[in-house]
Amino acid sequence: MVNTIVFQIVGFKNSGKTTLIKNLIHLLTNQQIEVAVLKHHGHGGIPDIGENDSEQHFSAGAAASMVEGAGTIQLLSRMSKNEPPSVPALLGVLRFFEPHVILIEGYKREIYPKAVLVKEESDFKLLNELDNIQAVIAWPDCYQKAANLVSKPIPIFQLGESDFYDWFLNEYCQ
Repeated sequence: MVNTIVFQIVGFKNSGKTTLIKNLIHLLTNQQIEVAVLKHHGHGGIPDIGENDSEQHFSAGAAASMVEGAGTIQLLSRMSKNEPPSVPALLGVLRFFEPHVILIEGYKREIYPKAVLVKEESDFKLLNELDNIQAVIAWPDCYQKAANLVSKPIPIFQLGESDFYDWFLNEYCQ
């Protein structure tokens, strides 16, 4: 059984979360570290569904529809009650695949260790509102101000630099 690390990347819309996670996935997989991702669909409603058979089954009302092909699994499901599944329940599904790391994009209020992306000064409020912040990643235009606001020992990194990725590997993947 793999001892899975769970780490969140949070920030407001268009702060760079998806790009950062894609870069982190490339880095980790190049190190032979298996990664799974849980993304919060923060736009409301059901995510867009295409036209393959599995998606048609789901659209027709199936509680879950899974398709496997060439070692790839696609799963679509809905809960029987009218409330979203909890993050721990969703992580349970991902743990089935035994990744070394599960990255969570979004779900700001969850308790897992997290890095907060700050793009502009109005984003700084997240630093006071969120729990379990392990790192701050600031866009270049607000890096200096963020560095002055962040209390030690929380490291702060400038977006686009490799320092965050090195830190993550050392802190979470040793």
